[in-house]
Amino acid sequence: MRVPFGKKGLVAAGAAVTGAVFFWRVRARRREEAEAREWEAEIAGAVDEGRAAGAASAVPSSEPSGA
Repeated sequence: MRVPFGKKGLVAAGAAVTGAVFFWRVRARRREEAEAREWEAEIAGAVDEGRAAGAASAVPSSEPSGA
């Protein structure tokens, strides 16, 4: 089989495909890590909101209870 650009062209094409796959994998990994950080931040914010709400409701009121 005759290759239009010779062996060097075939090697260059293989290197380009390999580089593209590597780039795609790295990008996908970074995207997953960014999503994980977003989830962690969202969960931490929700926990902080819950703690603040719990602390606000735990403050004793100045009104006497119905005795």
